Amino acid sequence: MRRAAAGYVPGRIRRRNGIAYLMILPAMLLFLSLVIIPAVQSLYTSLTDWNGIKPAVFIGLQNYIDIFTSPDSKFYTAFQNNLFWLVFGSTLPVALGLVQANLLVRNRLKYSNVFQMIFFLPQILSVTVACVIWSWIYDPISGPINDVLRRVGLDSWQRSWLGDSDIVMFSLLVVYVWLAYGFSTVVFSAAIQGVDTQLYEAATMDGCSKWRQFWNVTLPSIRRPLHTVILLQIIASFQVFDIIYIMTKGGPGYDSYVLSYYVFSEGFLTSRVGYGSALSIVLAALLFLVSFVYTKLTERMERE
Repeated sequence: MRRAAAGYVPGRIRRRNGIAYLMILPAMLLFLSLVIIPAVQSLYTSLTDWNGIKPAVFIGLQNYIDIFTSPDSKFYTAFQNNLFWLVFGSTLPVALGLVQANLLVRNRLKYSNVFQMIFFLPQILSVTVACVIWSWIYDPISGPINDVLRRVGLDSWQRSWLGDSDIVMFSLLVVYVWLAYGFSTVVFSAAIQGVDTQLYEAATMDGCSKWRQFWNVTLPSIRRPLHTVILLQIIASFQVFDIIYIMTKGGPGYDSYVLSYYVFSEGFLTSRVGYGSALSIVLAALLFLVSFVYTKLTERMERE
């Protein structure tokens, strides 16, 4: 009986595992066909000179060498803009969402759920619609920003907000933050609501101010959601494309190029498919490296 039972349990586990593998098989096949195979094809294409029509010519690592050394390469401009987006695009939405969530939850504002919904509205709005609206707002002739500045006598402050090389990235960043901070607000509101109220009561009895409570109670208690949201924003900062494409198309000149738009421009607009594939591999490697380093740092912080 014991042998039968001992033989029965592994057989039951094997059948259970077989059913589990069978259920995830469609998802794995989909992942293989839509992610793995195209990634391998892109890697091979990056080693060729191909315009998408004529037969590809194998050139080895020449595309990668051209990315970093060619005088016509816009890589360093796009990379610098991506660093700008990484720093500000992954911190400002998180900081604004964290402050707003803390004000809504900890101050027990009436209709806080309504405010959360209002802050979240840009997140559900079509990016195309949002970019068209902001393009009109930034319009140097009929846009409301310059119109208000003109009415209050600040004509010298008027700008071509999307046509000035010095401020175009800041103008685009405002749109991105406006679209992204609502998500952070909702996530942090839910996280702060889950913090044990006894911790705040003990901190109040110890004479801690609201700021000390936020710094010593709220932040440590929502550390994991905070790390997750920051990681999502880091990934999004490397994937930004639609705002650039709709509002500036990389202009003025190449001053608002980012790596994702550079990949699109080289691969589709100039038909340098091999070069564009090499750029996409470099972009994927950079994104993996930054995400990996951030994940390791957060894991070390959580262990301490």
